[in-house]
Amino acid sequence: MKLLFLGSLVFACLIVGTNAPAQTRINSVRVAGATVAAGVDPAEYFKPLGFSSSDTSRIEAGIMQIRQAYYSQGYLLCSADSFKITDMKVPGEGELTIYLSVGPRLLVGRISVSGNKFFGNSDITSGFNTRVGQPFDQVALENDIRYILDRYNADGFPLAAISIDSIYVYNTRGSDSLGIALSIKEGKRVKIEAVRIEGNTETKDYVIMRALQIKPGAYYNDEELKLAKQRLQKLGFFQSVGNPQIFESGDTTGLLVKVVEGNTNTFDGVIGYVPSQLGQPGYFTGMIDVLMTNLFGTGRKFRAMWHQETKLTQQLEIDYGEPYIFGLPLNAEIDFTQRQQDSTSVTRDFGLSGIFLFSDNFNANLSLNTLSTTPLLNAANYYSVYQSNVLNLGLGITYDTRNDVYSPTRGVLYETQLQFGQKKIYGPQQLMTPDTRLTSYTQHLTIGLSLFHEFLARQILAVGIHGEQVSGTELDQSDMYRLGGTNTIRGYIENQFLATKAAWTNIEYRFATGRESFFFGFIDAGYIYMQSDPLANLPSSSFSVYGYGVGAQVETGLGILKTSFALGKGDSFVQGKIHFGIVNQF
Repeated sequence: MKLLFLGSLVFACLIVGTNAPAQTRINSVRVAGATVAAGVDPAEYFKPLGFSSSDTSRIEAGIMQIRQAYYSQGYLLCSADSFKITDMKVPGEGELTIYLSVGPRLLVGRISVSGNKFFGNSDITSGFNTRVGQPFDQVALENDIRYILDRYNADGFPLAAISIDSIYVYNTRGSDSLGIALSIKEGKRVKIEAVRIEGNTETKDYVIMRALQIKPGAYYNDEELKLAKQRLQKLGFFQSVGNPQIFESGDTTGLLVKVVEGNTNTFDGVIGYVPSQLGQPGYFTGMIDVLMTNLFGTGRKFRAMWHQETKLTQQLEIDYGEPYIFGLPLNAEIDFTQRQQDSTSVTRDFGLSGIFLFSDNFNANLSLNTLSTTPLLNAANYYSVYQSNVLNLGLGITYDTRNDVYSPTRGVLYETQLQFGQKKIYGPQQLMTPDTRLTSYTQHLTIGLSLFHEFLARQILAVGIHGEQVSGTELDQSDMYRLGGTNTIRGYIENQFLATKAAWTNIEYRFATGRESFFFGFIDAGYIYMQSDPLANLPSSSFSVYGYGVGAQVETGLGILKTSFALGKGDSFVQGKIHFGIVNQF
């Protein structure tokens, strides 16, 4: 925004030639005839120095910038009278001297506003940083104009416009002061009497209305409409969401929201075969993952996943999510997980959680789950975990300012979960000793922080920092964390490591190729600690790991697929791991 000074403010710049040789290079700049204003360094406006003395366009542009610097500090009568180039002691080098007439620093004497009816004059100017008796500041006045427009937009005037009628100098009692005259055109105050939704072939209207949080009868608010669009994008249901638009139909003024449905139901299937080796028969591995994030267009979520990792290790997961229980900002989730860990144990985890939506970016959750463990005899004919049942109570918070769920370019995701558990041990008798505590307590803490920043066009830096810790008495492998693979530290087999404490970081440099697609290079690094495990006859250990590689996320008809090729610490190229999976948010 540039201010137009009318009235008696006329600025002249008289450029005077010199007899300096054309080959002279300007290596010094100074101002004569005026004290340099705070923060105005003349040489800064001519860098890099060393330009030819015959480059008058460069000189004129620098002088104009100096004048603008004086104007912004209230020296509105400043003018450049002439400049001169003189030779310096070093042959071929010259000094540019600019002669300024600065004049007095003008103080604001009057601020007048016309055309306003909704807000009174004092109501408008009371929030100004431009004040009577203070030096004029161009930047402050520009910010004041934006402040007025924001106030009008917030109160339902989307067409409000503000112009500067004049900025003039007037004389009173022998001294000059500055007058500022602003003109306001308020336009019509817009009330949203209806909301029309277009493009939703699957998602129900009430789901979109619930996310918009804009009710008929509300006045237009530009900031609220921007937030409404972000809420729809965060649902993850739509391929695109248009800017909400005002429409008029007869005597009705309403809001039009256009969306393009995305693929919210995905099916992912992978099958593999491990050939026979060392006299052992071959076997199949694979995964089936069915995900519905917008079940029947109602915003409900359902997921069923089966994963055969090795011949003896497999996992089954079933999750269901119900949004807005009783119409309140409260989501509920039920989940069940069963995992057979090689020849060690079978665990079954059943949980119920409630998520309280305090704001667009912040929520808290309360969870209750029970984890039962059944030990299995291994090849050495002994048990390595207790037969137990753990009742856990969990508390957590999530702060999420990402601009997109699947492919954010900016924002922060912070998650913390604290879980307290009571563990009861029932056997097996071979592991029981007089010192075994049949009732003990556990505590789990997980922390995750992810940062996203687009520092160049379509180039995003994504950084994740994560930590996990479990503490308590009578811990066994069913209480510990399993790390390695797609979602933790790439370059290693899925769930390769056991840990009672772990910290790791993921750094990705992404090149966006589409709205939800990008390819990336990455580095993962972590520290893993496991306390001694007498049941499994394992000593305490701690070590660091890292992985690196390249990958891509691609939006397909099946969903958003993410794959990467990764090398772990000390791996050769042929030992690289391929991680593959479907991106989902449950």
